[in-house]
Amino acid sequence: MQFKNIKSSAIKVLARVALAPSALAVALAATAGMAGAQNVSNYPSQPIKLVVPFAPGGSSDIVARNFGSYLQNLSKQPVVIENKGGANGIIGTQYVKAAPPDGYTLELTTNTTHAANVSLYKKLPYDAMKDFEHIAAFGTSASVALVTKESGIKSIAELVAYSKANPQKVFYCYYNSASQMSAEMFRVRTWAPITGVAYKAIGNVTSDLLGGQIQVVFMEYLPAMAQIKGDRLVPLGVTAEKRYKSWPNVPAIAESYPGYEIGFHLGLAAPAGTPPEIVNKLHGWMAQALADPTFKQKLDDLGMEALPMSRQDYIKFSAQKINHWAEYVKAAGVEPQ
Repeated sequence: MQFKNIKSSAIKVLARVALAPSALAVALAATAGMAGAQNVSNYPSQPIKLVVPFAPGGSSDIVARNFGSYLQNLSKQPVVIENKGGANGIIGTQYVKAAPPDGYTLELTTNTTHAANVSLYKKLPYDAMKDFEHIAAFGTSASVALVTKESGIKSIAELVAYSKANPQKVFYCYYNSASQMSAEMFRVRTWAPITGVAYKAIGNVTSDLLGGQIQVVFMEYLPAMAQIKGDRLVPLGVTAEKRYKSWPNVPAIAESYPGYEIGFHLGLAAPAGTPPEIVNKLHGWMAQALADPTFKQKLDDLGMEALPMSRQDYIKFSAQKINHWAEYVKAAGVEPQ
């Protein structure tokens, strides 16, 4: 009888010990869940990193710095801009993909990183849609064809005529998809025999253009503004469907070649799995920025048309742009790398 009681007590103890890990796991999970909920409700409680997947000086970098200041005021937390350029924006984008999905690492996305690269590369180390939470768009813009004043070329027609008279001697540079595909589509539409030269970043473009190593560049409005004001480079035509309001005397290339039109967009994204509450808060701040006359004027001054929309509409927009740029790449006959 005594032996049976001892045995029964032993079994109960063993059962409690066996159940302890499960109970502990449940307790830990509950604690983690409470901590996660608390982190979401307190977001942001630490500095936010905004990654620009290109070198300083380009459109994405300047827009990021303007938005960073605005976001810092709204969030009451420091916003650090981190440039991670290289491989046509792939390095910085891959970095954000691998970051913790906690809302503290964001990316200034572009048509290059999340649209054109899908068609420009055979094997992309990220899925442009599935690996990210697409938050909102900043806006759209376009580029302008620039040549040196010393070239004597004063119009798109003269550029085409010069390139045809000097085959294999007219080079354009490209440092992202906008600069590459603007030139490639121009080559296809005009039959101008121009040859592309890849650059890692926008930094050396102007000096090489002035030095004669390249003859033309299709540069985004924003960095092109300073170059045009310097009076050393001549704007021949804009890649948008219509003339850019700040340069009313510079024709749209479409005026000479109907149907030619190519632009780009910038947006904000976070790693996939970022809590919906954080994504929605960031979308709200983006909407607030785009509705703010001061911030909207800054975008306008940078040559960018604000593009406010719901998050669901932006997700659809992002998917459509992948197909849009696939058509550009196919039409230009560019082989994926």
